[in-house]
Amino acid sequence: MRNKAFTLIELLVVVAIIGILAAVGVVAYNGYTSSAKKSAATANHRNVVKYITTEVMKCSTGAATAMNNELDCSKQGLNNWKDFVAKGVEKSLSGFKNPYFPSEPAVTHGGGITNDKFVGYNRMLSPGLKIEVMTCVITPCSGTRCQGDNHLCSGDIILD
Repeated sequence: MRNKAFTLIELLVVVAIIGILAAVGVVAYNGYTSSAKKSAATANHRNVVKYITTEVMKCSTGAATAMNNELDCSKQGLNNWKDFVAKGVEKSLSGFKNPYFPSEPAVTHGGGITNDKFVGYNRMLSPGLKIEVMTCVITPCSGTRCQGDNHLCSGDIILD
C-alpha cells in the first residue's frame, strides 16, 4: 500500500519558511506605519502654521471674524491678542487628529515640548506678541527644543 502524503520534515520546512516571511513582513510594516505617522505629524505642523498666518491676515484685511467665527478680529491689537488667536486655532482645528493618538486632538496651546512624553501634538507657545508652533515627531521628545530631528519648530509667527 503506497500513500501519497507530505513528510513531517517537509511540513516543518514550510512552517519555518512562513515564519521567516511573517517576521520580515512585520518589521517592514512597522517601519512603514512609523514613517507614515511622522509624515502626517509633519504635514499637520505645516498646515497649522499656514492656517494661523492666513487667518490672522484676514483680520488684518478688515474681516470681522476669522477661523470659522472662532476669532473675533476686533480684539486685534490688544495685549492678549495672541491668546485669542491660540484659542481660536484650538477650537477651529479641533478636527485635526494626532496620528500617534487618533482619539486626542492634534493642536494644543501651552505646555512645554521639551518635557513632553507624547509625540504628534502641535503645541502653540505664545511668548511676547507672537506664536510659535512646535511639534515632536519622534520619541523621545525631551531635549533642547528645535535643535534635533525630533522637533519641528515654526519660528515666530508675528501677529500684527
